[in-house]
Amino acid sequence: MVSLSIRLFTEDDIPSALALCRSAGWNQLHEDWSRLIEYQPNGCFAADLDGQLVGTVTTTSYGTALAWIGMMLVHEDFRCRGIATELMNASLDYLRDQQVGCIKLDATPAGQPVYERLGFQAECSFHRWSRDGNEKRDRPVLADTLRTSVLNMDRVAFGADRTRWLQRLADGSEVIVRSRGFGMLRSGFLADYLGPVVAEDPETARQIVVELISRSATTVFWDLPQDNPGVAALAHSLGFKPIRDLTRMWTGSNLVAPAMNLQYALSDPSTG
Repeated sequence: MVSLSIRLFTEDDIPSALALCRSAGWNQLHEDWSRLIEYQPNGCFAADLDGQLVGTVTTTSYGTALAWIGMMLVHEDFRCRGIATELMNASLDYLRDQQVGCIKLDATPAGQPVYERLGFQAECSFHRWSRDGNEKRDRPVLADTLRTSVLNMDRVAFGADRTRWLQRLADGSEVIVRSRGFGMLRSGFLADYLGPVVAEDPETARQIVVELISRSATTVFWDLPQDNPGVAALAHSLGFKPIRDLTRMWTGSNLVAPAMNLQYALSDPSTG
């Protein structure tokens, strides 16, 4: 008899989770998984089928106002068996026990119907863009400090306080901070990832983006918020092309509304 169990995801599960990522063509590295489970150790879950890890899901909470569900992944040989639904229910039960008012996730076209059946509704759409790499310049790693002023700006842009998460993310990223904005770039398996980028005006955003991508020798992924006018034109002018569509969805008692005109690159589909 096949036995399915849903349990907490631990550091020991990362090698198996990375194997799932590679088979699915995902970009995450060991550091991405570690960051998630260190941040939310009681909110990340694994699905075991007869002792084999076949699925994962994570949660990332920003206080009780907002939380994200991410890394929703089931091995291709074990899909359409209700495993994704079991993992989603575990993450939703956990976040509701924490009295989180708004729960969001970023859905692929294939995943959207699953989330709709669980009560999620579409908030907006966004697009992943990509650009081939250039010759990397020999420069020291950028590690600017996230000042209070830009963290306050991010709180308005994102709709919730994610200071603690951004500080963890900065530890593994190239970071640029300006008086009117900030941005990050970090390594991935398939490509470097640009984001988040938050700025008060398009010119500041452009300066930050140009400086960050100049430091990458490989392909760069950039998730563009559709509701920010002009950001697609900026990406196109820098040689990026759209490669993937996603839908941001939400459920809960109160939709947390971001200020998308301040967001020029999203943080990650797994965390917002």
